[in-house]
Amino acid sequence: MNVILENFKQTRQVWAWAVIISLFLILIGHAPVLPIITGGLLAVLVTSLRALSHGQKKPWQTRMHR
Repeated sequence: MNVILENFKQTRQVWAWAVIISLFLILIGHAPVLPIITGGLLAVLVTSLRALSHGQKKPWQTRMHR
């Protein structure tokens, strides 16, 4: 649970910019709502997953080399 909270703290700025850009595109640019919301959520999801996996060892780093 602590890892998830730390991840949300790290991606707070990404969430804020996703909301600002989405509102700008929808209200000023008259863009369709569903693709904009989906794209914003996808961008935040990818950023969150990258932040979560950043601290973990990669599978090729955990194997013992002969």
